[in-house]
Amino acid sequence: MGRKREVSPIGTSKFERPYTPPSHSSNTSPTSVESAASRHFGHSSRASTPFEATPSTPATSVANTSFDTRRRSNDPDGWFSDFRDEWLDISDELPDRAQLAAAAPIPVFDQYGNGRTFGSLIDPERTTHERQLILFVRHFYCGACQAYLKAVTDNITMQEYFSIPRPTSIIVIGCGQPHLIAQYKKFTNCPFPIFSDPTRALYKKLGMTLSLNLGRERPEYMKEISTVQWLNGQMKTIKASLRDPEGIKKRDVIKGGNTFQIGGEFLFEGGEAIWCHRMKNYRNHAEVDVLRKLLELDE
Repeated sequence: MGRKREVSPIGTSKFERPYTPPSHSSNTSPTSVESAASRHFGHSSRASTPFEATPSTPATSVANTSFDTRRRSNDPDGWFSDFRDEWLDISDELPDRAQLAAAAPIPVFDQYGNGRTFGSLIDPERTTHERQLILFVRHFYCGACQAYLKAVTDNITMQEYFSIPRPTSIIVIGCGQPHLIAQYKKFTNCPFPIFSDPTRALYKKLGMTLSLNLGRERPEYMKEISTVQWLNGQMKTIKASLRDPEGIKKRDVIKGGNTFQIGGEFLFEGGEAIWCHRMKNYRNHAEVDVLRKLLELDE
């Protein structure tokens, strides 16, 4: 592993409340993590490698750059792109062993509030598949991320998923309250396991940060969705769910997660990251064709 690795800047918020799981939640310590979700992943006899490392992650300097207020555009895409984060040096360097060791004990929760450590999702001794592709999305009401998961679901069918040459689990992690996962599945029709990191501690450890940047370019997975349609669609989704007797409650509107948090995609093998992409703006997920090539579904 001779590649030089750097740590991306980490966003923090002292105003964020820690998530307290329901009393029925299972223990989320690194040595005892059992939940309903853990049965989905099974066990393997392969050896774990990065979880014994303990060095702390070095701090990363952040360049101080002011907003460039000169860019102006009459179209919504151009106007919103002025709210960009030039002072954030977001890289796609792989998280090193120290970062993964620090991230391993961080709990993630299923829709019932059952917790398990992040390390258990990628530890080769606990996983069913050889590799894990983890998609970190933004808040649960983000229309761009909902469009992304719909595109992933439409373009990686279950038949293809189970025929991936090197068996790979696809896992989604969001930053809203866990009880909203059920509604998020309705919004996206996503068939893959979904967990939540409501404190965003995992996002921070893996170098995903906060942003005000909506992005100037429209990605392929949103090619039919304009900026106005995207923003209006989010409000329509929320209003429709509020009217649904089985939908979200008014108190849930502010529990979808930090609206400034951006995510990314990470591919793990043998407990180590072998590829990653961190979002640079609100609609900058790795395109679906990139994922298909990573999964060896396309050449």
